[in-house]
Amino acid sequence: MKNIRLLLFSVLSAMIGILNAQPLTTGVSKDLADYRKSTLSNIIYNLTFNIPSGQKSQVRGKAVISFELMEKQDVVLDFTGGFNGLCTINKKKNRQVRYQDEHIVLPKALLRRGFNQVELDFVSQDKALNRNKDYMYTLFVPDQARTVFPCFDQPDLRAKFITHLNTPSGWKTLTTDGTNPIPTYLYSFVAGNFNERTAQRNGMPMRVLYRETDPQKVAQIDQILDEAGHAVKWMEGYTGIKCPFAEYGMVIIPGYQFGGMEHPGAIQLNARRLFLSDNPSQDEILSRAELIAHETAHLWFGDMVSLKWFEDVWAKEVFASFMASKITRRQFTKIDHDLNFIKTYQKNAIAIDRTEGTHPIAQPLDNLNHASMLYDNIIYDKAPVMMRMMEQLMGANVLQNGLSKYLHKYYFKNASWEDLIDILDKENPEAGIRQFSNVWVKEKGMPNIHVAYRDGQLVVTQTDPYGRGICWPQKFTIQIIYDLSPSRTILVDMKQPTMTYKLKGTPSCIIPNYDGQGYGNFTLDGEYMQKLPLRLITTRKDLNRYALLLTIHENYLRGKVTPSYFGEIYRMMIKEKNPLIMSTAIDHMFKIASDLRPEQRTTLELCMTDLLKENKSRECRQLIVRKLASNATSPEVLNQINAIWQTQNDPLFNDHDYMEMAYRLAQMNPNSWHSIIATQRNRLKADDLRKEFDYVSRACNPDETARIELFNQILKPENRIQEPWALKVVSLLSADIYEPMNNSLIASSLSSLPYIQQTSDIFFTGHWLKALLANHHGVGAQRALTNFLDSNPAYPQHLRDKVLEAGWYLMKQRPYVDRAKRQVIPPSEIKKSRPTTNRR
Repeated sequence: MKNIRLLLFSVLSAMIGILNAQPLTTGVSKDLADYRKSTLSNIIYNLTFNIPSGQKSQVRGKAVISFELMEKQDVVLDFTGGFNGLCTINKKKNRQVRYQDEHIVLPKALLRRGFNQVELDFVSQDKALNRNKDYMYTLFVPDQARTVFPCFDQPDLRAKFITHLNTPSGWKTLTTDGTNPIPTYLYSFVAGNFNERTAQRNGMPMRVLYRETDPQKVAQIDQILDEAGHAVKWMEGYTGIKCPFAEYGMVIIPGYQFGGMEHPGAIQLNARRLFLSDNPSQDEILSRAELIAHETAHLWFGDMVSLKWFEDVWAKEVFASFMASKITRRQFTKIDHDLNFIKTYQKNAIAIDRTEGTHPIAQPLDNLNHASMLYDNIIYDKAPVMMRMMEQLMGANVLQNGLSKYLHKYYFKNASWEDLIDILDKENPEAGIRQFSNVWVKEKGMPNIHVAYRDGQLVVTQTDPYGRGICWPQKFTIQIIYDLSPSRTILVDMKQPTMTYKLKGTPSCIIPNYDGQGYGNFTLDGEYMQKLPLRLITTRKDLNRYALLLTIHENYLRGKVTPSYFGEIYRMMIKEKNPLIMSTAIDHMFKIASDLRPEQRTTLELCMTDLLKENKSRECRQLIVRKLASNATSPEVLNQINAIWQTQNDPLFNDHDYMEMAYRLAQMNPNSWHSIIATQRNRLKADDLRKEFDYVSRACNPDETARIELFNQILKPENRIQEPWALKVVSLLSADIYEPMNNSLIASSLSSLPYIQQTSDIFFTGHWLKALLANHHGVGAQRALTNFLDSNPAYPQHLRDKVLEAGWYLMKQRPYVDRAKRQVIPPSEIKKSRPTTNRR
């Protein structure tokens, strides 16, 4: 024991030496976090917040922080709010603490080995408080707790929280579960004018706060609770661990900047995602269930067992998403969940992985003030794809057993991805899990997978686009079609760069990644590639048809398939019955249309409305009208949208749909924009909707000077408190109809991006760039983007990657597009876009 104590002391002394040798920096550095983890334990925060009724008045509070100190040393608290320098340390008042680089340094002379207690008053910053006129909610992920109260703001210093909220009369409150130790980023409180519902599901007490007043939407709370209760019960069964928190609390927030956040006992959820319209699409129904399941799964993966450092943030998200996909399979038995998995995760992941801005699932992190840049569709969507492959490699039961052992071993502790790999590797040593993880988790990008027919053989070749020689192990199927013989399906187990299979006869068509299980850029030789779109109308199984649709579109984006395949999508859509396929196909149709010259785009927009006469399903009508309502340029189509908007009695559309129609109609009719906006505003009944509409509709002003002034306003954080509203403004200001005048916003945005990233929540920077660039097509926009990047070689790499991701399609030279003239499809091909024969 003596030798062990000496070893621990020497390690601690070395860490203290490292800390003292390196001055404090802003944020929370990895060195500081490691040092504190080695010296601090048994942390308790007793917090009082005085919340005024006025939105502009400051939130003040008092913190009583107790902790165990292993050795008598300086202790560093994180805080960026207001602090007068006076605190009480172990019942002695003093001013000997110093404030330095966003930290309060408690001197070792006032501390002692063992138990210590610090008391201090503070003034909170507003950013993470998310204050509105009559309600507020805190959102501290990843490192924003330190903006509201002094704390040790790192994920592996778990603590118990005791909360006292002094609020205006009549306000309701909700706080995180205080009985179990949690990281600071999971701590939260909510206060305001909320309605309340309490219930039980399977013996679990549940509490919901919400602001919605529409009776039809409020009636959905029972279904929301049912879905939450189902998710809790499923997770208990899968993990073998009872829900680790005593109460399931949730608050449903209008204009919420995320889908949800997993604060235990006080889960925050986006009102628009939860309260659906009278006739929701299948996408919306599944999205709600998956969101609730995702946040519920976090109670085990993320809350009960938390990450050690935010470079492993993806590891909590992958399990929440992976479990959510399993939970919804049990709820919606008639849905093709393999198709939905590809649509929900794989499609979105490839959208980043195809770009030069991509990155590995696991990324290094030296300071938590950069943690917000880790969040994107790679960690949320590629990671579940990797996890599904890992489950196939290990076996579902083996993986489940391994995860259960992981959760039991680290019960209310912190663990890394490598800790989990150690357990899984022991569960199935033959599976090669560590090698699999090294490729799929630690390396960026995806493989190019080329399928070719060569001298009686099918040759499947996988290459690394970055020249590292990596081989991504995975399984997928290829369908071989013959003119006079039955088709054949080949299962490819891609364990090496090239795989060959003998064939009997020359195929007439080859469909790569037929089951959608493969991940990569799948290509064919030219002759076979041009035949691929023709298979859309003859591929009968939904999963195969959807996978084929994605493969064709990916090759379209890369210039290997011409835009004339619009006609093949049209023919497929005539008889399409699966709403999940419809929504993606309509997105692809509009993407093709938006790439064309104005007159060709007009023709294809009319084709989309013609499709409504062929496919009369409510899902098809809802999806097409929604897409055109916010993007149409054709006068004839806009007249149809206007007719729907004028009456506003179509049960397929909700208030947000009509708001979208009003925005587009106002933009396309500058002489009438004011009356259109005024008419729509008068039709809105809910206060929260009117506030949103008043904020966003300013972007429809036909006066260019006014739009630029509005853009400059929302660069300031105080003018974009409701981040989803600000993103909608950016999207409208960047609309195609304002090009090329709005090209000037590109350089301005990129110059301001470091400040935007520092003053916004985790997803905002990426969403801002997509809103800014998605609707640009001209050579002027391309030049503005490339010139900025070329002229700023010292631009932060993490932001440059985000720009390269969002601007990939704009910067990519597509061989069939003349960017100056945007001439793409010859007139003879356009005429083929309204076929009525050869239906599936």
